[in-house]
Amino acid sequence: MIKKTMTADELSRLMASATTKGVISQGTSSLITGNLGPLVLAGAAGKDLEDIAASDVTLVTVLIDASTSIADRGLEQGVRDGQNALIDAFAGARERDSILLALWTFGSDMDVLHSYVPVDEATRLTPQNYRGSGATKLYDTYCDALTANVAYAQRLRDGGTPARSVVVVITDGEDVGSRKTTNECAKISRELLASELFTLAFVGVGTEVDFEKVAKAMGVPAGCVMVQRDATTSGLRRTFAMVSKSAIRASQGKVQPGVNAGFFAP
Repeated sequence: MIKKTMTADELSRLMASATTKGVISQGTSSLITGNLGPLVLAGAAGKDLEDIAASDVTLVTVLIDASTSIADRGLEQGVRDGQNALIDAFAGARERDSILLALWTFGSDMDVLHSYVPVDEATRLTPQNYRGSGATKLYDTYCDALTANVAYAQRLRDGGTPARSVVVVITDGEDVGSRKTTNECAKISRELLASELFTLAFVGVGTEVDFEKVAKAMGVPAGCVMVQRDATTSGLRRTFAMVSKSAIRASQGKVQPGVNAGFFAP
């Protein structure tokens, strides 16, 4: 897959539009556009508006931990299987044509495997494109992915296509190595949730970290936090199944966006 990208000027214009429309404040716009790198620009790209047939769109952004601990715990294949099953679940959903999926991975390095594409164009995880290595740049990835999402969603809205956003982080550890802080994560989260256009969710895997505390510090609502204590391949498969089920419910309008969202409700 050839990765698309967005120019810095275009992203800045979209952020200005998002500010004018009340999605984010001027202060947050300045915060997140102050250091636009190639990763954000790649993450903000996506399907061209004229190629989208759906009258409204759900943007699903999945951020997957690819740190050394994933490899050390023997969880790499569980992550691959789970994410690929998520793609299959979306492909089998009635709402598949209205879902655009973006996939990021993060360890010491962050990568956008693809920006917003239809489900049938999504990249499947393999041993070649997903291996655990390095630290856990959780905060940097979260802030960059939200920036990219705000820009692409605004591009759709400005073009006349309503868009809701679902962002899900899946990690087995705390942040290590990020330049961004929890305060910056929380500030962006608060404003996006207040717009009632975004659902932000967090999945923690294992028992060694207080994931509820981590998610709360990042501004993720309690009803959108899931802890999978069974850090095994089968546990991860169940986790991704719950994520896909919840994201499909969100695309159906059955999950209220914003701070009161119950993303992982039965």
